[in-house]
Amino acid sequence: MLTIINDWVERLVFWALSALFAGLIVTVATQVFARNVLEIGVIWTLDLAQLLFAWCIFLGAAVALRRGGQYVLHLFPETWRSVNAAIGLFAFLASLAVVWVMIDAGLTIIERFGRRTNQALGISEGWFYAAIPAGAAVSGLFLLEQGWNRAMLLLGRGRTDGAPR
Repeated sequence: MLTIINDWVERLVFWALSALFAGLIVTVATQVFARNVLEIGVIWTLDLAQLLFAWCIFLGAAVALRRGGQYVLHLFPETWRSVNAAIGLFAFLASLAVVWVMIDAGLTIIERFGRRTNQALGISEGWFYAAIPAGAAVSGLFLLEQGWNRAMLLLGRGRTDGAPR
């Protein structure tokens, strides 16, 4: 069931990422065109580009986590199942801790800076920082699925053929 939910979440986040990245490209192109061709400064483009870039980073990291796009270091041969399982459990728990810190700290930052208004865009500065807990929450959801799959594998009920999800 969690895999089905995460499939939908991943699709939704991927489409949001596509729109955010397209917006980033248009914003930067507008900035370059205005500066180099029209020879005028468009103040809002820099702030909007930073906002879109932050959201692309944190949501993109969550999708990369689910798709196995992060760096993986294999220290021991596959035959050392118990050692690899212990390392995998440690990595899973450490990842959950990082997700928790990102959510907690991100919400604190939003609370602190959310009352300020970005002058160029006329929106709350909280939107700039909301990408942190949002991306972490999506990552946490994907981590729960990976933890479940790892537990099933350790119990002998998971797939060992290397097939994703």
